[in-house]
Amino acid sequence: MAGRTGNPNVASALFAATLAVTIVGIFISIYLFFTDPGLAYRVAALILVGVVGLLSFVRHSVFYRSDQARMGWSQDHPEFQLEVGYANLAVGIVAILAAGLNWGSFACGIILLIYALYLLCTLLLHVYEAIYVKDIRGRAAKSAGYSAIFVIVLFVFAFLSLSGAH
Repeated sequence: MAGRTGNPNVASALFAATLAVTIVGIFISIYLFFTDPGLAYRVAALILVGVVGLLSFVRHSVFYRSDQARMGWSQDHPEFQLEVGYANLAVGIVAILAAGLNWGSFACGIILLIYALYLLCTLLLHVYEAIYVKDIRGRAAKSAGYSAIFVIVLFVFAFLSLSGAH
């Protein structure tokens, strides 16, 4: 695999789709919260974890070379990147099941909390990179900003769902 690079266009399109889906999911979930909180938690789990998780899996694992090119780096052994994709896939599938099979607000809250904690760890990594890694400082700071907003939203919906807020 050494020396093989990908075209960043596919991963860039998948990342843009992930951002768009996230924005739509946040707004739909907030809207529903005021009319049907239980449905809001299911939609949040379905879209913000399920769909985002599946899109992230595809970007990180299926189109990993394109994703590497989008991020401006490459590896001879992309196993770590594949693992990140598989983690997103696993959490995404459980979120789709929890929402689709109506496992309840508690199950949706747990999956939202798990994804929030997972992404909080990646946020901390991006903050570290923004401060200490000169080569990617700007890109890491931008990623940290996006990630922080998403992580906060996930935590809010997780805690509302787990607290039984109606």
